Amino acid sequence: MVPGGRSPRRASRRPGPQVVGRRRRQQACGVLEFESADDLDWRALSRLATEQWWDELPLPVLAATTGRALALCLLARWREALDLLTRTEPVWATEVRARANPACFRDAAELALGRPERFRRSLAVPEAPHIGPDHAYSLTVTKFDELLNGGDLYAGEALLAEQGLTPEVLPRSSLFLRHHLRGEWDEALEPSRWMLANNQFHTPATDKYLIPARTSAILLARGRVTSSRRVLDSARAPGEGPPEHSLDAVQAAVLRTLGDPAGAEQSLRRGLDGAGAHEQIAGTDELWASLAELLTEAGRTAEATTCLARLEHVSDRMGTGRTRLRHLLASARVLRQDSPAIAGEQLKEAVELARTRGQPYETATTLVAAADAGAGPPALLREAYDLFGQCGAAVDRFHTRTAMRAAGVTVPGRKQATVESELLLATLIAEGLTNRQIATVLRLTEDAVANRLSRLFTRTGLRSRTEVVTAVLGGHRARGVVSPV
Repeated sequence: MVPGGRSPRRASRRPGPQVVGRRRRQQACGVLEFESADDLDWRALSRLATEQWWDELPLPVLAATTGRALALCLLARWREALDLLTRTEPVWATEVRARANPACFRDAAELALGRPERFRRSLAVPEAPHIGPDHAYSLTVTKFDELLNGGDLYAGEALLAEQGLTPEVLPRSSLFLRHHLRGEWDEALEPSRWMLANNQFHTPATDKYLIPARTSAILLARGRVTSSRRVLDSARAPGEGPPEHSLDAVQAAVLRTLGDPAGAEQSLRRGLDGAGAHEQIAGTDELWASLAELLTEAGRTAEATTCLARLEHVSDRMGTGRTRLRHLLASARVLRQDSPAIAGEQLKEAVELARTRGQPYETATTLVAAADAGAGPPALLREAYDLFGQCGAAVDRFHTRTAMRAAGVTVPGRKQATVESELLLATLIAEGLTNRQIATVLRLTEDAVANRLSRLFTRTGLRSRTEVVTAVLGGHRARGVVSPV
């Protein structure tokens, strides 16, 4: 990784004696690019993506080409980056040390454009012995983050093992991604809070908003709806930066949770438009799958089928387990009414696939989809219930409890279930939601919410919503009400 610091940023803007030699100046330029990305300063980064900016520096062609390609990749201007690297390959492909970074940028650009073959071939990192341990570590972390960005946890952990690395040596962003996919959400939120608070949530992955998007999704699943929206809003920045499609996908999930399907559709289409403007295919599967499901719920089957075809195209191009799983689930949802047998087979395949991927939350949502459609025994709900509990996904666990009771499946620990439901209710109150909004989130009537509130007040001794908020935010134990971390 390029070392950080304030001095390199000043040096890269004002040539002078504080930076001696081309190597140090190249490093300083790299720092400036990463800092501009962390600051969401797309205007500054756009200047660094121009040929003229690099022509004014006393750098060799190789260094200038590498620096400009990095700026283009940070801006997600994938086609321009790929064209530049293809045109200048005779310059940077001269020897192992020189080609390591440009080759990594080229692989990322092709991956984003839906051509993952070269990236997959690079996972062996055959050049590592020739480029030094620090450079090899940096490249390994980049590939690890990209694999986890694509939802391939096992491949990422295998890469670490092959390079003799343990999770303890990973940077905060990589640790967050690993904990997130493993369902260790409490552990994931620790580095995430620091990165977001210090405006350092950049990762080497092609999705520049991966950290805030996944953090927001965790908060939403835990009932922290307003906090989830706040994270999304704070991550956005004006200017012509990289596409915000992952933020738009989670924004759509928030709006659907609050009962605003029209707003959710608008957010999904905005994300697809943004990715399309950058010709980006990687990462759009979440948008197409969500849009297909949303349109199906609205009875707009023809439009949903069109989205399904686009999702299948993305899945075929990317060839990952995650894209395949999303296509299976979305297809089953669209075909459920007209072709229930086909939908059932797709859900069975989805369950088998999810089980092989070792990601608790993903597996749990797949099990619920299969049980809900009758493509598996009701006992799948009990398994999903336990997995949601492992992650701390309180909203999903609440809905699964409801489904279990409707299916005649015993909900374990009645007392614990009551405490969890009340804690979720208190969390939603602390997030500033009205009774109507809480009813929408929990899929209850307003009268049912009012009754639950009355029971909560009676059991805890709290007398108002304000006291509930105080108890939750202060972490007080008011006869059973505790802070929802």
